[in-house]
Amino acid sequence: MPALFWRRFTPMSVLEKLQKICDQNPTSILFARLADGLLQRGEVARAIEVCRRGLRYRPSYTAGHVVMGKCYHATGDYEEARLAFQRVLQLDDGHLIAHWYMGKIALQLGRDDLALKYFEQAHVRDPFSPELIDQIFKLKGEEVEEKQDNGPESGGSEVVSGSEAFAQALLEEDDEDDLDALVMSLKREPKSGEEAPVIATTTLAELYASQGLIPEAIAVLEQVIAREPDNEHIVARLDELRNLSE
Repeated sequence: MPALFWRRFTPMSVLEKLQKICDQNPTSILFARLADGLLQRGEVARAIEVCRRGLRYRPSYTAGHVVMGKCYHATGDYEEARLAFQRVLQLDDGHLIAHWYMGKIALQLGRDDLALKYFEQAHVRDPFSPELIDQIFKLKGEEVEEKQDNGPESGGSEVVSGSEAFAQALLEEDDEDDLDALVMSLKREPKSGEEAPVIATTTLAELYASQGLIPEAIAVLEQVIAREPDNEHIVARLDELRNLSE
């Protein structure tokens, strides 16, 4: 599964800031962000070590176990990856990414029956994913009659959890003109009585952050939090940006 946000939008300076924050505060939940960035840069061994250290202080932090599982999966250590994602499901039995990876691991271990079970559970949570639909039909020995038109023909849609969706929302391979148009459309003031969509607002914040405009990104997320004070993913991202701005 590609990680578009980190691969396109995380310069080394951001990873260095994250590393500094984690060194100064080993209990910070930002270790998961740091490890994921290292993983996407191919520094898998270092990413695993960051996860291990972070999980010693935050053993119930779901995102940390997700990144650990992704690291082990990248190395081909499917048993350790399975244990990591199993821990994720113990913490959150509805975690989409964990079901997706458990299905992939089951396939790689020759357990098609188990893979089908996990993919079907993921499909309940993401019913419009062409990739999941394809996997399920293949495992059932059936042909897909009609695909959902929800992603590019070559890649399908990506299965993501809430936190990853936040970081990756609408950050596809747009050219510069399209990206500028998107930013302008997201800045549009809502009409009278119209509520600004949350995905658009958080996407605008990520676009600001990707361009190094951290104060602007913080200001946007503060507006989102005013509407959704209980959204833990946005709260965590806001805290992260505030730490990066220090």
